[in-house]
Amino acid sequence: MNDLLKNLNEKQREAVMKTEGPVMAIAGAGSGKTSVLTSRIAYLIMELGVDPHRILALTFTNKAANEMKERIRSHPAYDVQEPSWVSTFHAMCVRILRKHHVALGYRRNFQILDDDDTTQLVKAKLKEMNVDLKMFKVKEVKGMIQKIKTDRADVSSYDAGVQVVLSAAYRRYQETLVNNHLMDFDDLLLNTIKLFKENEEIRQQYEDYFQYVLIDEFQDTNNIQYDMVKLILGKNRNIFIVGDEDQSIYKFRGANIRNITKFKNDFKGYHLVLLEENYRSTNTILDAANQVICRNKTRIPKNLFSKKEKGEKITFFKGTTSRDEVEYVALEVMKNVRKGYCYNDFAILYRANNISRQFEDVFMQKHIPYRIYGNTSFFKRREIKDLTAYLRLIMESDDEVTFERVVTTPRRGIGKVTLDKLKNFRNAAGYTMYESVERCEEILSKSAKAKLVAFTEQIKGFRKLLNEISFNELIDRILTDSGYLQDLENDDKKDVRIENLMEFKTMLAENEKTYAEYSREEMLMFLLEEVTLKSEEKQSDVKDGVTMLTLHAAKGLEFRVIFIVNLESGIFPSSRVDSIADLEEERRLMYVGITRAKEKLYLTNSQVRQTFGEINQTIDSMFIHEIEDELIDVKGYSEYVKSRTISIPSKSHEKNKQMIKRKKANLDNYKENDLNKGDKVEHSKFGPGIVITIVGDNATIAFESPYGIKTLLKDHKAIKKL
Repeated sequence: MNDLLKNLNEKQREAVMKTEGPVMAIAGAGSGKTSVLTSRIAYLIMELGVDPHRILALTFTNKAANEMKERIRSHPAYDVQEPSWVSTFHAMCVRILRKHHVALGYRRNFQILDDDDTTQLVKAKLKEMNVDLKMFKVKEVKGMIQKIKTDRADVSSYDAGVQVVLSAAYRRYQETLVNNHLMDFDDLLLNTIKLFKENEEIRQQYEDYFQYVLIDEFQDTNNIQYDMVKLILGKNRNIFIVGDEDQSIYKFRGANIRNITKFKNDFKGYHLVLLEENYRSTNTILDAANQVICRNKTRIPKNLFSKKEKGEKITFFKGTTSRDEVEYVALEVMKNVRKGYCYNDFAILYRANNISRQFEDVFMQKHIPYRIYGNTSFFKRREIKDLTAYLRLIMESDDEVTFERVVTTPRRGIGKVTLDKLKNFRNAAGYTMYESVERCEEILSKSAKAKLVAFTEQIKGFRKLLNEISFNELIDRILTDSGYLQDLENDDKKDVRIENLMEFKTMLAENEKTYAEYSREEMLMFLLEEVTLKSEEKQSDVKDGVTMLTLHAAKGLEFRVIFIVNLESGIFPSSRVDSIADLEEERRLMYVGITRAKEKLYLTNSQVRQTFGEINQTIDSMFIHEIEDELIDVKGYSEYVKSRTISIPSKSHEKNKQMIKRKKANLDNYKENDLNKGDKVEHSKFGPGIVITIVGDNATIAFESPYGIKTLLKDHKAIKKL
């Protein structure tokens, strides 16, 4: 036993050795929860003599399940057969359903639909019903179907028109699955629950078989996962859950943080263990994390601490412009590398994927190696490649690849057969693609030619606009007139793709001023060359490089140095926040970001930011000011910007200065509001609201839908305290 527990602290040992009855381990970030889980499994087998096959350990990803198996195998005191039921929820369900398929009327070799398959099937059912896909978007109907399944949503809660369509679509969708012996991911869970509810004998087999049940990342469970675990357990109370409410950041995937409360109610007399000792970060970093997360009310109170040193202060850098912010991050990376750090030691965390573009741009210029974690490099993303193809075609590019990509994006009723005939005709006659379209009546039908001519005329129209309107306006016209934006409506990643397209607009606006001395055609040519060169940069195989990733993707990872960037109101916390619950989830996301850092933590933003061609004054994220000043070293307008010319174009800069002057002048008209957290207020535009936080002169107020959470000057004349 000594070998099993010798590397564990007192609380970890308690979590391992309390084997009987329900146990809840609230494991703070970096507190060694995986060590606790694997040691507990080893303890059950080695010390209590439990059959390894009668232990069920569930987690959420194959990676986590494999890591747990490997950790058990490599445990220094473990020398018996590894448990066979260490798996994801879905893998466990597949295993059970394959064994008992007859009871549900399925073939043993039933097929499982992935997410793309599911989308296509929903689309097919809506088309069968002759539903207008502009009114009933595939993505939204698919989401409703999933909600009906996972959350048992009542169809009657939707509008009458939606009820009719949704009920019919759901019925047809499910009938197709059942009749063809298919299951989607939700069905794997639901059919397992159905199996247990309808076949008490089968359920009893598993209740008797599994002596101990362990669940990792319990805060990420959804309703049906929780119900399924309860069914498997039956009267068995030997359940061990490990999780952390403070790291519950997957509400958008269906995770229900309230499952921890359900557990407390359903398993009376549970034993609670708080794992608060952190093995990752310095105490300064942990103090900052504690100060941020303690403002959330939906949590079991705990306070992370470490036996490590206090560590360096957190650096808060405020650049004059967004470019200054990015330059500062790049220069800090280079400075620390000269001190002995590796590029792998650094991670840049951001709220949304489109933010990576500005960092990729500067890192390429400075030859700093990097990798995009869990995503494609900005310039290789599908929507960016689509848009650049349009721009190339406008520049009279004559390559077949570009022409084919654009003419089929979105689909215009021009298929592969038509394009193959056109390309063969072009190659035989030596024409350009445009000339081939004009002369193709001999090889193509009138209908096919008409579609091609309409397309080429549209491209010519865009080319004419190149010299008449700004790049931003041109992009808007391309995306709208071509039907590209409309086509995105049924894309599951619509919002992300649009954000990336808008970021591309910002990049063009930035560079439009750089090439101002050239003609519009030359300017666009240079910009496209830059994009092409950037897209060819191979970052995926970088062995030592800075990691760029979203805050969501960072969960479970750690780095010596972390930069959390673009910490501005509307970016992080997100502008989509419209409730206290949403704000608390954003704060948990900040907590996750902070606790990824082992040694150094940087928080950065800028005073003004260019967004989609417009320069706007920013407001600090509230999360910065939730950290006590004594922990922060402010670097605003640091040595990195003092020696450089500020990169705001004079015209825009003057406009911005005037805007700031007007704002300051308006202060004379403000009245002092003695606002405090929790006060009820009335805004002349946004209506009634409740004050969430007061930071300096700013008040963060939760207004009723559709306005949501806003950060405003607390003394603004539009705000009236009730």
